[in-house]
Amino acid sequence: MSMSAAEQRILTEIEQTLRTQDLRFARRIDAMNAAHARAATGRPVRNGTAKKAALLVVAAIAAGMLVAVVVLAIFTT
Repeated sequence: MSMSAAEQRILTEIEQTLRTQDLRFARRIDAMNAAHARAATGRPVRNGTAKKAALLVVAAIAAGMLVAVVVLAIFTT
């Protein structure tokens, strides 16, 4: 049985309030959700920080390659 839009909004508001008022509780809930996701999929769940770090590494490599191409173009002409 699915929730109505109003019920979902109320539930989201309650969650946000709990997250701002009780950080320790929010961390415990996040840990339980991650453990459940690992058990369901059989593999670890990546958080947003790992994805951002990977994107940063790719961007740094691309920027380095661009600089190398420009330097080579300048010195070969």
